[in-house]
Amino acid sequence: METDHTLVERRLLDEALRPGSTALEAGCGRTTRLRDYRDRIVRLVGVDSDEAAGRENRYLDEFVVADLDERLPFDDAGFDLVYANFVVEHLGRPAATFAEWRRVLRPGGRLVLLTSNRASPFMAVGDLVPERVRLAIKRRGAGAAERDVYRTSYLANTPELLVRAATAAGFEPVAVECVGTLHRYGAAVPGLGRVLKGAERTLPARRRSTIVASFR
Repeated sequence: METDHTLVERRLLDEALRPGSTALEAGCGRTTRLRDYRDRIVRLVGVDSDEAAGRENRYLDEFVVADLDERLPFDDAGFDLVYANFVVEHLGRPAATFAEWRRVLRPGGRLVLLTSNRASPFMAVGDLVPERVRLAIKRRGAGAAERDVYRTSYLANTPELLVRAATAAGFEPVAVECVGTLHRYGAAVPGLGRVLKGAERTLPARRRSTIVASFR
């Protein structure tokens, strides 16, 4: 079982990015792991509805305030890569958003994304936990700051729903992998991370907690 979503992401980004690429990070927030690819990315644009967060992102060449559920303020076929790091779970209109991502990609371009997998029984149970408790878990376990935890919708958050939304927009799946990352949420409690990792190993692959995917 793969337990590091960043390693899977790196493999997919290595396949997607060529020297001289232009990249759009959808939901860029305050930082980006695409900073490690600036030797291949000649122009990195970030878009986010949280203007304060986007303005703090010093790794971008350009930041644009925009709602990912609406039409993006970019020309057709302007990017080689669209990257979305734990963004899909927040989308209110995933079909429209995927269509926009397809529109702004050049022929042969790639969409690489990470998102929560609601096919995981452990992630689904999270809906039953009070919001203040979920926030505390994310803050202490996954290291998320309170200001960076946003409302979730989970409208395309199983492997099947994700592929359906992407293919309806004209994408073709390259890779859709489910990674066991639940142990991150137990990092602050001695021994809990090991227990959570063991629990995820008992699940079918499609039910592990994080989806990492690439589409073209």
